[in-house]
Amino acid sequence: MKKLGIYVQVPFCQTKCTYCNFHTGVVSTSRFAPYAEAVCSEIRGHKELLKAAGVGLNQDIAGFQTRQDSLLHKDLVDTVYIGGGTPSLLDPIHLQNILDAIRSVFITDLSEVTLEADPETIEGEKAAAWVRAGINRVSFGLQSFVDRELVASGRMHRRADIYMAAPILRQAGISNISFDLIAGLPHQTRESWRQSLDELLGLASEHVSVYMLEVDEGSRLGKELIQGGGRYSAGAVPSEDEMAEFYETGQEVL
Repeated sequence: MKKLGIYVQVPFCQTKCTYCNFHTGVVSTSRFAPYAEAVCSEIRGHKELLKAAGVGLNQDIAGFQTRQDSLLHKDLVDTVYIGGGTPSLLDPIHLQNILDAIRSVFITDLSEVTLEADPETIEGEKAAAWVRAGINRVSFGLQSFVDRELVASGRMHRRADIYMAAPILRQAGISNISFDLIAGLPHQTRESWRQSLDELLGLASEHVSVYMLEVDEGSRLGKELIQGGGRYSAGAVPSEDEMAEFYETGQEVL
């Protein structure tokens, strides 16, 4: 029996980061429940959907016999990753229903269930409900500990929110937390980048992801950079050499 990981996308955010061109949007909360139910319906009907698409069926290809296997759920699901967007915006019952649908359809032994979350969405009752649903890891979209960089990037949270949210997760019983940082945000300097790294170390996360700023040409910041404008702090984006230096500093520090 092979192992299978499942990714669930939640394409909702409170606001759109200036550098982001992902398939996400700011929508009414009234759309959360119908979306969650649609995801559950797709999970429950995945065998029929795959068969209709001709995926996972036994067929002889260049002399090799494919198994009617993982895509038709004979494999063990051991990890689930709920990403976005900002899936922590959903009511806990929506997340519970999605995970229950996975458990009802697949063979599961879930050693790791990850939820992407932003600091300003963390509340004690929600975090406790996540744990009851089986979520045992949070991927925390911090990006920076410097308010000026967060504001310029269109992030909703501030440094203080990080320090309020992290203990809430620990107290709820989530002992595996991953923190994200972005090297190259507008207004970021050598000193401010080192500040973010040092503060991150102080919170003793289990995992860290460091990303180089990638500005999609379809994002607000990307369009502004192409046009040579100054909105969204386009003129304060570090150079590629500076970003590379920040990344190398992150490697050394971490």
